[in-house]
Amino acid sequence: MSEIKLDKKDWKILELLCTDARLSHNQIAKRVGLSKNGVTYRVERLKKNNIIVGFFTILDHGPLGHSFYNLFFRTRASEEEENKFAKFLCSLPNTLTVDRLSGEWNFVTEMGCSNIYEYFKLFGKIMKEFSNIIETYEVHPVYDAYKVEQLPLGNQIEKEYASFIIPDTIIPKNLDKADRQLLYELDHDSTTSLRVLSEKIGLTSETVAERIKRLKKNGIINKFTAKMNLEPLGYTYYCIRLDLRDIGGEKERALRNYIINHPRILYSFMSAAQPSVFIYATFKRPESLENFQRETKERFSDNMVNFRYSILTANYKYNIFPKSFLMSLEEKDNNFK
Repeated sequence: MSEIKLDKKDWKILELLCTDARLSHNQIAKRVGLSKNGVTYRVERLKKNNIIVGFFTILDHGPLGHSFYNLFFRTRASEEEENKFAKFLCSLPNTLTVDRLSGEWNFVTEMGCSNIYEYFKLFGKIMKEFSNIIETYEVHPVYDAYKVEQLPLGNQIEKEYASFIIPDTIIPKNLDKADRQLLYELDHDSTTSLRVLSEKIGLTSETVAERIKRLKKNGIINKFTAKMNLEPLGYTYYCIRLDLRDIGGEKERALRNYIINHPRILYSFMSAAQPSVFIYATFKRPESLENFQRETKERFSDNMVNFRYSILTANYKYNIFPKSFLMSLEEKDNNFK
């Protein structure tokens, strides 16, 4: 498949949708200098070309008391068994993401849990079903999320992008069932109209609008965004691991700022298991990855122990608010049986 080319107006539309996916096509048209029908045509074309693959909501789970675990698996299995494994991971209600890798690992999945005991039950279920094909694994709890983005930024986009940082002080916030259902629906499609949301949740449109406003004010909703697939544009996704030493204080802040401001880094977190930072980045050419590796080693030569990466070859699932966050304790226990 040949690489798809976008013009400046296409990139601007993508930027606006990644900044606020709930903008109307009329609002986008005014900012881009097109008619409403022109925007609609371009958005539908971007969807048809599999560049826009959905819309979701970036959330700050810290105030909600949720914790996240990235599980890396190396498997020894046939293609059929690996497909079955991927399907199983996607079916778990705690699953946020499932990616296929080429390199040191075969799969990485991120799971969301309300407490450590829920994670142990979840991991036990995975091992019970697939210990025969799992050769080895690593678990990396998310200590600090540095950045969550969908769009790499370069000269074609002028506006600074938003970063996502877990605050130093976390104040737990209790959400009722309607709030959680609202976050779940907005995660699956952040463009869903107030009318449809009100029908699904059983509240008036005005009440839904007020709840969204409150969730944004409390910092739980970070922003509404588009889910991007950049492969048709010639990009390759990489999962990069930086193993570190003597990292803390000013050194850690310098690394954090470097990651937040790097235009090709989409997602990054610090592991709580060991001093490692994981980076999901996208580059068009292998030499761009090599340049990134060289620059990173030069900037953090005193702290860098190892730089290694895998290529993301397939994405099976991508959600920010998994179904388990809607479930009762009894429903979760039944799921683990």
